[in-house]
Amino acid sequence: MLAAAPNHQDSWFFDTGATHHLSHSAQTLSNVQPYSGADQVTIGDGHSLPILNTGNKSFFFHSKVFCLNQVLHVPQLSTNLISVSKFCTDNAVFFEFHSTHFFVKDQVTKQTLLKGWLRDGLYEFPSSSSTLAFVSTSSVSALTPGAIWHSRLGHPAAPILSKALASCNPSVSFQINKIAPCKICPLAKSHSLPYSLSSSHASQPLALIHTDLWGPAPSPSTSGARYFLLFIDDYSRYTWIYFLSTKDQALSTFITFRKMIENQLNSTIKCIQSDNGGEFIAFKPYLEAHGIVHQFSCPHTPQQNGRAERKIRHLVETGMALLAQSFLPSKYWSFAFQTSVYLINLLPAKLLNFQSPLQVLFHKIPNYHHLRVFGCLCFPSLRPYNHHKLSYRSTACVFLGYASAHKGYICLDVSTNRLYISRDVLFHEFSFPFQSIPAHSPLPQHTPLTSALINPPLLSTSSPSTVSFPVPTSSTNCTSTSDSLPPLLQVPFAPTPSPTPSSSPSPLNTHPMVTRAKSGIHKKKSFLIQTTSEPHTYSQASKSEPWVQAMQHEYQALLCNHTWSLVPPPPSAHIVGCRWIYKLKYLPNGSVERHKARLVAQGFTQTPGVDYFDTFSPVVKPCTIRLILALAVSFQWPIRQLDVENAFLNGDLQEEVFMAQPQGFVHPQYPHYVCKLHKALYGLKQAPRAWFQKLRVALVDYGFQSSWADTSLFTHHTASDILILLVYVDDILVTGSNPKLVSHFISYLHEKFALRDLGPLSYFLGIQAQQQGLVLHLNQQKYIADLLHRTQMEASKPAPTPGSLGRTLSQSDGVPLPDPSEYRRIVGALQYVTLTRPDIAFSVNKAYQFMAKPSDVHWLAVKRILRYLKGTISLGLHFQTSTSTELQGYSDADWASCPDDRRSTSGYCVFLGSNLISWSSSKQRLVSKSSAESEYRGLVSLTVELVWIQSLLQELCLPTSPPVLWCDNQSAAHLVANPVFHSRSKHIELDLHFIREKVLRQELQICYVSSTDQLADILTKHLPISQFCSLRSKLTVTSPPMSLRGDDNQTDSNLTSSPTVVTEQPCNNPKLTHPTTSPSL
Repeated sequence: MLAAAPNHQDSWFFDTGATHHLSHSAQTLSNVQPYSGADQVTIGDGHSLPILNTGNKSFFFHSKVFCLNQVLHVPQLSTNLISVSKFCTDNAVFFEFHSTHFFVKDQVTKQTLLKGWLRDGLYEFPSSSSTLAFVSTSSVSALTPGAIWHSRLGHPAAPILSKALASCNPSVSFQINKIAPCKICPLAKSHSLPYSLSSSHASQPLALIHTDLWGPAPSPSTSGARYFLLFIDDYSRYTWIYFLSTKDQALSTFITFRKMIENQLNSTIKCIQSDNGGEFIAFKPYLEAHGIVHQFSCPHTPQQNGRAERKIRHLVETGMALLAQSFLPSKYWSFAFQTSVYLINLLPAKLLNFQSPLQVLFHKIPNYHHLRVFGCLCFPSLRPYNHHKLSYRSTACVFLGYASAHKGYICLDVSTNRLYISRDVLFHEFSFPFQSIPAHSPLPQHTPLTSALINPPLLSTSSPSTVSFPVPTSSTNCTSTSDSLPPLLQVPFAPTPSPTPSSSPSPLNTHPMVTRAKSGIHKKKSFLIQTTSEPHTYSQASKSEPWVQAMQHEYQALLCNHTWSLVPPPPSAHIVGCRWIYKLKYLPNGSVERHKARLVAQGFTQTPGVDYFDTFSPVVKPCTIRLILALAVSFQWPIRQLDVENAFLNGDLQEEVFMAQPQGFVHPQYPHYVCKLHKALYGLKQAPRAWFQKLRVALVDYGFQSSWADTSLFTHHTASDILILLVYVDDILVTGSNPKLVSHFISYLHEKFALRDLGPLSYFLGIQAQQQGLVLHLNQQKYIADLLHRTQMEASKPAPTPGSLGRTLSQSDGVPLPDPSEYRRIVGALQYVTLTRPDIAFSVNKAYQFMAKPSDVHWLAVKRILRYLKGTISLGLHFQTSTSTELQGYSDADWASCPDDRRSTSGYCVFLGSNLISWSSSKQRLVSKSSAESEYRGLVSLTVELVWIQSLLQELCLPTSPPVLWCDNQSAAHLVANPVFHSRSKHIELDLHFIREKVLRQELQICYVSSTDQLADILTKHLPISQFCSLRSKLTVTSPPMSLRGDDNQTDSNLTSSPTVVTEQPCNNPKLTHPTTSPSL
């Protein structure tokens, strides 16, 4: 027992059975607070010991800080205990226990952080570690004014601190020799000995600007930045910082900086100094055009750009010190570096005779009295944000620096991730909210604090983290207003990009109307999608066991496939980065099938002509898929679905490509080696092409031939049978007239590649397939449900049609959207829905025409399409057995329908027997002078499609009769058959000869159909409800087939059972019939 062990008073031992950290002394703890609960600690002999206080403790070991949170003070204990489970949770680590020693390793990198030994049968925390003195906040009075200013000013050197405080207005006096040694500075500022300094110095502002790029950061900032670009004025040493997401933004950033600074100082930049980085080589044309001299440092000699290099070192050291003192996660590095630049510009410099850069450049004496300790607890005034009179006037936030465009402070609300800029802020400069949050843990949710329970029931280690904000007493609380802030007209740093819309808080309902939501009444809703989320970063995925297993499975597959070999990085080689991508694979009913982790190379960093050459790789056309499925249903062929695992890894690379080791799987013995790729990894520019070529060779060896009409269609003919293969990257459909031949080929493909036989067709490219008897139904219920959830339209009122009758959209409609990105994403997603929904093709095409500058009116039209899909979510394309392989096409046009350019809209649909296989709705490229001309151009588009489909059928050895084109404009039909109106049709002569030649050769037949039977009418204009529903049914867009069997494979039960889903509007559903007679032409 520990209680009886000798000489253990000051030691800390690990206990796997303890639920909390325990200490017999409160003197070594920080943030000590009386324990108000009634719980007691139960020891091994059954006795209970009282708890007097709680506190925190931190250890410093080999530059690593280990935190013990919520340590319980139990005076009757004879030694100190560390709970292993809580230690792992607090510090994101795991243990390896051995017979004589143990290791503590990082959960993410698997790197060994600490090694300890067995002592008297117990695992002891290494005694060589030291407690971090600077973490403790139990005695605020122990911190001298000098130490406080040292933290506020970003940990400057002692001489700089002394000069700064002596020269500010009013001055601050203190004894420099009474400042305790700072434990933060060694963590952030250890560096090599300096090079000799340059003696040259600019004689006026902007005569020489030094610049350099830093990055990439190991983790992106909260705004997505991975780099920063510095500009330093040689005359004043004043510094500007800009945050970039990619290196290629350097030139545009310099142009912005140049316009700003030359306007502010009424002077011009004469010369810039940089290294030979590729981002600076691109400056040459711009600098030459504006008469700016560009000086480069010699290759591989960054010391010649020493002022920029030293400034970056100074900036990064200061920023790291700010992060270390505040315990902020690394993703807030941009705020720390931004604050560092701000402080550096205010501090005196020895090279400037102990004047500050601000004073030299702008002739203003800096004022330090508005400065506060970075990362501390603060309470901004939030009265302007309150939406009722009982709202709290403030909330606990973290101080993240000084606003560049406002006279105020930047405050982060940890519970909502919202940033506030306020002039009225109350600071607690010795309380750091992130001190109690483990460095690798996600941001906490805003949950109330609960007292720790020692006796059962035990606390779950997976419960959400909570943040405790210790409130210091006496003079550490200080209220600041921005009236004391210096003017920021000099723009010391660039504004960072605004957060993504997903991270912004929902708008507050400030209207006076009493609603259910305001009264706390919420109606139950049935949702149509899965709530399981996909991680976006490795740090998120590493906390979930299913995703960890998925990454391990992918990594082992890469190794087994000999994807790379580890080699030392070649001196002149370009190293491509890599990252993990996470995707949930769903079953047709929407449930999660498996977790898929994929390692992808960052191909956007590849250099064309060096890292890759040809990249084109074909994919099968949607019309080809529908045509093959229609034939398979008509001839009752089996349809099998295959998935090639890690397909791209089968492709062989012809070029030398070097890649960084994947995150989380860095070789412990060779951490600096790189991967020389032998296989075409996902993400590489040439990967799709390499895989397709490898697959093509295997198919040709079996006897397949690639189609001339569609390269991704492969056919294999025997004396009596045919085998058909459709390839869409790594998803493959196989069908044919002989089931045994199909099975034999799948076995052959199994020998060539790692293959998953998914059985009969059920879910392909996001399309659900339901086959019952002689009927096949294709729909996109899950995809539409996800789209409705993404746009928050699940509870919207269904619309009977996708567009408003009589409403014509124009570019001049409404007010332009401030951010058109959401509009573009949704319209792009709707374009994919048209693969099985021709009934929305016209409405989606109309919305697509305003992608460049959408307005609020156009957005309402898109919402109308979504409301229509909400009410008809189960509808899809219907295929049935057909004894005919005759091709029939319907063509229609709406003359001069666009109010902006008076161009017409064409639409056509093509049937193979009774099955719809192709359709289109598009604006014509030219203005037509008459309705006959617009209809004629529509006929030409349909003819081109029919000729292509005919060539596809001929390669399949299927006999076809001349296709029939149905048109409801007799003038256009006569224009095809008769050489009349020549003087009026010169401008369409080429199209005229093309279609007329087909008719004269009897390869095509033009027939007239009345407007009421024109099926393509739904593809050119908005229609009344009854006519729209009738044409929709004739296009074979119907509900899925019903089954009376208790089938486990029903794919739509989970999606159609929601009471909020309306299947479709009531309308007639006549059987599809084609006109049988036509006038003689």
